[in-house]
Amino acid sequence: MSASDVNSESNEYHFINNSMWTSLLQNVPCSDCNQFSLNILTHNSYGFSTKMELVCEKCKKSYGHAFTSQREKPCRKFDINTKLTSAFLAIGRGHAALETFSAILGTPCMDRKTFSKCLENLCNKNETAKVEMLRISREHVRQTNLYSHPDLGRNNIIDITVSYDGTWHKKGHTSLYGIGIVIDIMTSLVVDFEVLSKYCHECSMAAKDMGEASPEFQIWKSGHSEKCQKNFDGSSDSMEMHAAYILWNRSISDCAMRYTTVLCDGDAKTHQHLNEKKCMEMMSSL
Repeated sequence: MSASDVNSESNEYHFINNSMWTSLLQNVPCSDCNQFSLNILTHNSYGFSTKMELVCEKCKKSYGHAFTSQREKPCRKFDINTKLTSAFLAIGRGHAALETFSAILGTPCMDRKTFSKCLENLCNKNETAKVEMLRISREHVRQTNLYSHPDLGRNNIIDITVSYDGTWHKKGHTSLYGIGIVIDIMTSLVVDFEVLSKYCHECSMAAKDMGEASPEFQIWKSGHSEKCQKNFDGSSDSMEMHAAYILWNRSISDCAMRYTTVLCDGDAKTHQHLNEKKCMEMMSSL
């Protein structure tokens, strides 16, 4: 077996019933009393990570303890909790589904607070990856446009042709989430995007627990405002227009680019909205 195979297996997780430890250790004697009475005891659980200790049930000697999951660095969160949070989000499920999953298996489940912290940790990781990917994409767009139009090199801010469109989490004009995307025509790379949300899960759960009209909730909400996932109060239909306004407004500051020509679908609402907001003065055509 190669070193890579060993490393791969060491990062795997396996379900095991507690009664299996007795079968596994039944032929292993205790080094002190020489009795075949070694067993694994489980102690505190932190979400899906449990502290386990190898002990001799006869002489009570302890051979040490360990958690069933490694901790992530530098946040010190248990890896299994983060991975399960990510897995359930990937299939469109949240903490309630995770509780059902745990109840059926008979395993401890992370509480809602731990789930929220894991979710925040994943968001921070994704934000870092997003920033880096956009940096690479924008640099490639810039170099490609400068190669095709060397005269653009005289300016720090370049003019590019883009396509723009919006999409939603679901159809029916009731979606809680929408996204607007700007794509460079020449390279087909995403230059920028904006996600709009009419819902924050943490706010919803806190309102249920404390009561939306309670002073406790208002105090909590004021401290939560910077992390709140809700960033839009309008209709689902208007998300595409609002996202375009945000993207056009920051095109120079974030991308050092002007979207002077845009290709989009036949819906003129976005064009009209940008005109009303005076974002289209820099554009030559639509």
